[in-house]
Amino acid sequence: MTTHQPLAVFDLDGTLNRTDLFSVPAHQQTLKEFGVPEETCTREFILSAYGMRWEDYMELFLPGRDLETKRQYIRRVSQLEDASMKTLARYYDGVPEMLDALHQAGIQTAVCSNASIRYISAVLNALRLMDRIDHIQHLVDGLDKCVTLGLLLDRLEPSKAAMVGDRVFDVEAAKANHVPSIGCLYGFNPSEASKADYTVRSVPEITPILLRLLG
Repeated sequence: MTTHQPLAVFDLDGTLNRTDLFSVPAHQQTLKEFGVPEETCTREFILSAYGMRWEDYMELFLPGRDLETKRQYIRRVSQLEDASMKTLARYYDGVPEMLDALHQAGIQTAVCSNASIRYISAVLNALRLMDRIDHIQHLVDGLDKCVTLGLLLDRLEPSKAAMVGDRVFDVEAAKANHVPSIGCLYGFNPSEASKADYTVRSVPEITPILLRLLG
């Protein structure tokens, strides 16, 4: 499916979604259940993994554990997140207005995330943003975001595109695919986001940059 329309691509966690509100408690509980010392289960430790592929952050959380144990961890944390997401999930201030402004300017929107389609869909539905996102590119096992962003762009063939995110994975993916990057300093890793072509400290600052780049 090709669109040939300009495309704004967003990371999900730390860019649109305030993931920490429901995900940090879920990970803290699960880490404790899996025998990780309580002093290790800090908010900062968990936030450092946001944006990673699951196989990478599981090696950080449960180093040396077997694959089945790691999958059990994922199932448990997903269960806890699902239980709290509908009441605790929040987007960053200004997200719906930004997405509406882009659509009014003829710019399509997409989420490209190192997360499963199940998680992305659950979050967008909990945030009531699903109808404001035109396309979703989920994690593909074994592929990093440089490749999955490329898959999205190849599928849609937009006339112009830009990548918005808060992690180095987003900046690297944009660079690898020759599109500009916007780093969200309000997200979970401002030092990484600062390496982007443009930086913002709040969601409303994203809109004029995208309109200038893609309009």
